[in-house]
Amino acid sequence: MAPDDLRNQLEIRDLAARFTDAVNRRAPKEVAALFTEDGAWHVPGVPPAVGHEAVTGLLAGLLRNFSRLVQLTHSGHVDVAGETATATWYISEKGADSAGDTFEFTGVYVDRLVRTEQDGWRFAERSFGFLHRKGAGKERWYPHPNAVAD
Repeated sequence: MAPDDLRNQLEIRDLAARFTDAVNRRAPKEVAALFTEDGAWHVPGVPPAVGHEAVTGLLAGLLRNFSRLVQLTHSGHVDVAGETATATWYISEKGADSAGDTFEFTGVYVDRLVRTEQDGWRFAERSFGFLHRKGAGKERWYPHPNAVAD
């Protein structure tokens, strides 16, 4: 791998890690700053959040539902093509609402990224998909959003 390729890989991996860190610290404005000015965050069940203010509002609203939340980023891969990139990350979350009811899920983020002149790599689009959910006595499995058909 060429030095520039390695640098891009590391910067994008750091961006994904910073996203998870900011979520765990309940820092919506820090999450929003990881997106481009017109970046979009797609979360199932809610309208897409486009732009820093909308991303901040979406995460703040989601966090109000949970008194406890831990997100972990697992394996992922990055494909860089010049000033743009795509990435896929697997995550898990565990949490509890204010009543103490717990949940857990595993999912996947599919990202489109761009390298900005001022801030380096940023999310242009971040789309989350559930792979497994468990909570309130229910459990459900979901197909991968990019599953290869048989």
